[in-house]
Amino acid sequence: MRIQDIRRTIVVVGLVAISSCRGGCGRGGGGGDPALTVQGRLAPFPAAARVVVGVDVRQLRASPSAARIQQLAIESQADKNTLAEFQRRTGFDPIKQITGLTVAFPEDARGSGDFGLVLRADRFDETRLIAYVRDELQKKDDDLVATKRGRLTLWSSKRDPALVGFFADDRTFALGAGGWGARMADLVDQTNPADSAATNLELVRLVERAAGTHAIWGTAIVPAETRKNLAAQPGLADAATIGTLSASIDFGKGLEAMLIADVATADAARSLATKVTESLRDAKRNPQVLMLGLGPYLGGVSARAADKTFEVRATLGPEAVDDLVTRLSAMVSLARAGTAPGFAPPTPRP
Repeated sequence: MRIQDIRRTIVVVGLVAISSCRGGCGRGGGGGDPALTVQGRLAPFPAAARVVVGVDVRQLRASPSAARIQQLAIESQADKNTLAEFQRRTGFDPIKQITGLTVAFPEDARGSGDFGLVLRADRFDETRLIAYVRDELQKKDDDLVATKRGRLTLWSSKRDPALVGFFADDRTFALGAGGWGARMADLVDQTNPADSAATNLELVRLVERAAGTHAIWGTAIVPAETRKNLAAQPGLADAATIGTLSASIDFGKGLEAMLIADVATADAARSLATKVTESLRDAKRNPQVLMLGLGPYLGGVSARAADKTFEVRATLGPEAVDDLVTRLSAMVSLARAGTAPGFAPPTPRP
């Protein structure tokens, strides 16, 4: 198994777990679990983190749309067979056992390749999971390399030693790329807690606002270079004053989403809210938008300003969510067949 295949597997497993409970799982994030506090969410990531995204898989599983989303993740019989074989060999059922994930990036993630991921589950069997990955890598003339670091064992492939994974305990798996793998291990092992993102008070404040009990949430401290580039673009002066962003998405019978931007001045916040409101009004009158049937989505979107804060809210009813999932299903099917506009034909699996 190539390292690219491992990355793809992580994504697929996450999608499967997110969508798999078919309404049978309870809402909530695990009660008093310290890993679900703000400090617990940020503690495993280096202080350089500027973007953090979290998914409460348990809560997403309760969505009425879960069964339909699952079909997007494992639509083909080959996908189902792969998942079944993975379950048999590892004793790990991502459909039932994954409970949440958190991902973090630094400001220069594109240049450095740094990022971190923490995957939480009811239980991991490290021995069987490592054996599975090692066997798959060896089939591709690669192998896993073990490196001891404190009480932890760090795992990486010979071909891609910059991607490092480790089990913090039997419920937590962490993955770090670039230079983050070893740094995350030190944070989990309390070797260098001063390097933790949990020491960044601005990021802590943003996560407190964004995470809460939301199913999906994200925060970002906008880089100065990004703001500079926006300021140089005509008509984007107000957007260039955005310093931080936070967002959340919840699924009940429908969908509720919120985007909050902190800007430099109250005038800029009002200007951004006005621009979004005007754009929505124009879009609702656009013949192409109406022809595509996007009106129900736009009708539930609104923008407002509150002092130096700019907010956008979106509400979709059950019918609109069902329609959206249907559209996504059609697009995924076309993409897999290589017939969707803008998608290349799928690469045959070896």
